[in-house]
Amino acid sequence: MISRREREKDFKKQLIVEAANRLFSKRSFEAVTVEDIARAAEFGKGTLYQYFGSKEEIFSYALETVLNRLCASIEKECPADLTPRAALNNLITLNYRFYKKYGHLFPSLLRMKLDGSLNIGLYTEIETLIKRRTSLTAQVFERGIRDKVFIAADSYKLARLLNKLVIGLIFEGFEMKATDGNVEKDLELIKLIVSNGIILKGETNGRNANS
Repeated sequence: MISRREREKDFKKQLIVEAANRLFSKRSFEAVTVEDIARAAEFGKGTLYQYFGSKEEIFSYALETVLNRLCASIEKECPADLTPRAALNNLITLNYRFYKKYGHLFPSLLRMKLDGSLNIGLYTEIETLIKRRTSLTAQVFERGIRDKVFIAADSYKLARLLNKLVIGLIFEGFEMKATDGNVEKDLELIKLIVSNGIILKGETNGRNANS
């Protein structure tokens, strides 16, 4: 059983992470300071260091927290007894809303990974969770392939392609400063492309009907 002290510690860590997330959504990781995070969380800088050793550790914990939530949501909303089509629709919605809310964290993660500034020990858990998310997505495709509902293809490649499709539309929205009013239209478009499997009208079974 978790003690009261541990619950209070987890609660304060979440307050710090939520404050950091708000700042990271407006500014890059590099532009946010530990002092900024402490001020936003309404803690002293010394108190913040009681829970995290560095800004990188706060960032990593934030990503781990939201990725864990996403994986738990996929397991809950895409169970094995749900039809593959329904599970896929839920999967698209969950991933879209995840990146809509937390997509700002990933460009910073990529920059930190490329320049080697993120401690490998901190990145390992993030990488594990990303692989878990991909595996859960692949399982949905595997069920659909097995039931002959989805195209016969590598389930992990399909999982990664779906992820790239969602990310691409989200970041296009960031660049265009899209508003939340586009959410339902974006989801409808993604589901249309995925369900049809094609973009060109008149194309069937990989061959153009006019050829």
